[in-house]
Amino acid sequence: MVKVGIIGAGFMGAMHSQCYSLMPGAKLVGIADIRKDKVAELAEKFNAMSYDNAEDLLKNPEVDAVDICLPTYLHPEWVIKAAAAGKSVICEKPIALKVEDADRMVAAADKHKVIFMVAQVIRFWPEYIRLKEIYDRKELGGLISLHLTRLSPTPTWGWENWLGDARKSGSALVDLHVHDTDYLLYLCGKPTSLYSCGRKMEGGYCHILTSFKYPDFIVTAEGGWDFVDTFPFRMAFTANFEKGTVEYNSFTANPFGVYTKGKSEFPILAQENLQAEGGGNVSALGGYYNETKYFVECVEKGKRPTIVTPEAARDSLALVLKEYQSAESGKEITL
Repeated sequence: MVKVGIIGAGFMGAMHSQCYSLMPGAKLVGIADIRKDKVAELAEKFNAMSYDNAEDLLKNPEVDAVDICLPTYLHPEWVIKAAAAGKSVICEKPIALKVEDADRMVAAADKHKVIFMVAQVIRFWPEYIRLKEIYDRKELGGLISLHLTRLSPTPTWGWENWLGDARKSGSALVDLHVHDTDYLLYLCGKPTSLYSCGRKMEGGYCHILTSFKYPDFIVTAEGGWDFVDTFPFRMAFTANFEKGTVEYNSFTANPFGVYTKGKSEFPILAQENLQAEGGGNVSALGGYYNETKYFVECVEKGKRPTIVTPEAARDSLALVLKEYQSAESGKEITL
């Protein structure tokens, strides 16, 4: 049994709390947040101790692992503190806002010999898992092209609107689009070059479109949160292979489709019984449950995560920052 403490009682803290409450191998023992009313309400709901000082949660010897669900600009400080306290750590994505901070976080985990994982949840999302299987096994032959999409209404649910402050979140490029940048690295490896253009607001890119070149195919990815509040969130991909096409769109009635010559299939991959209660822009726990369960299993076994390593999360951040560089310069970046 792995005993977990969560730092951050916002949207993602609530999502992760629900995941641990459904997990046989984990026990949520404490939740910390400076907002006393917020953390008390969440802790009561999941029968956990309430802390208004995260330092006190880290001092609790009962806590084996810490789940950091704080705004991105706070990730380096609290991952390093948790590692120094001897706690295994899972931290929300993106790992940080600067590669140098990501390196410090990785070094701290190595120094204190604790398990460290970054919650790049799309690697654990059922439809994206299935696409990787099809790609790796060449079930439909070689990949011809891939387009990844992630579009959202402007996020207003963050504490003190931190998501709207590019200095704290990196805006949509770093906070939202990083999901797809990370996934293409996981699926296809490092591209040879990229070219990005986008819409910039308040010092950050709220909408980005990037083409990534590979020797045998091209990948495009679009991410943005500059949509009105009535626009429904969606994540999607279209992967065209030599022998068929795989498509996913979270907003459609039949979200996942596999199209081959003379045949269309719409398998249901998500676990219908894992529905989220935390609000925000996602209604299913699936990927969140899968990733937190994987982390708990790694801690229980004393095994370093391999599906997503902290180094991989750092590399995804580095690639997103190359996209920023391309958008700023208007030039293609060779990698």
